[in-house]
This record gives sequence, structure tokens and C-alpha cells, in this order.
Amino acid sequence: MKQLPVWVLGALCCFLLTFSSCKKDKDDPKDLLTSPSCWKTVKTESRANTTDAWTDDTESCSTDDCTKFNADGTATFDEGATKCDPTDPQTSSGSYVLSEDGKTITITQDGFTLPATVEELTSKKLVVTVSFLGQARTTFEAQ
Repeated sequence: MKQLPVWVLGALCCFLLTFSSCKKDKDDPKDLLTSPSCWKTVKTESRANTTDAWTDDTESCSTDDCTKFNADGTATFDEGATKCDPTDPQTSSGSYVLSEDGKTITITQDGFTLPATVEELTSKKLVVTVSFLGQARTTFEAQ
């Protein structure tokens, strides 16, 4: 049997170590948030307090809205083709701060700051809950 040269074995070892490294245990929350081209609004719900059942408040005019979170902490909000209020601007800008653990997000738009709890954040789905005079929950789908 013919033996492989030492340099071939060394190159093979380097290749295997480089491309068989362990996968990250968990995706970075900011990467998950900023990767999609936009987060499309799928559902909005509300409840008076934490013991009440959620009520679906989704308006058809909001299901084409898209929110884009950029890596630099800015955000763009697009009303989509169907606006709920025709006098609203088509797009607006704001900013956000996502906690390191990805469990809270604070969004600022038009001088109004809104802290929210991130219930779920995956590469396909974002669910945030805001507590203010009851609770409101919005579910987004990655586009």
C-alpha cells in the first residue's frame, strides 16, 4: 500500500478542523433581528391584563406592514400597499436597542419610546409584547 506524503496529511487535518468545527450553541439575537429584509406584521393581539385571554385585533390593512431593523440600531417602518390611515407617511424611521440576551427591545419612533418584551425571536418569527394600559402582542414573520 502506498503512503500519502506528510504534507497531504497535514493539509487534510487542517481542512477537517476548519470545516468540522462545532456549530454555535445559540444564534446571536441581533443577527436574528437584523438578517431579514423586513419583518412583516402577521398578527396583533391585546388583553386587559395578564390573566385575560388574548383577543385578535389584526386589521387587514396592517398585515402588509414591514419593519426593518438595521445592524446600526436604526429601524425603518413601511406601511405597505394598504395603509390603515391614508394620511400616514409611507415610511418612517426610528431606532431600537436590543438587550444582549435578546429578551427586551426598546423602539423609538417620532420621539416616542416603547419598551417591549421579546417573547420569541427566531430566523423566521418575532413576537413582541408591550405592557401599557393592558398588553399588546405583535407577531412578525421574516421576509
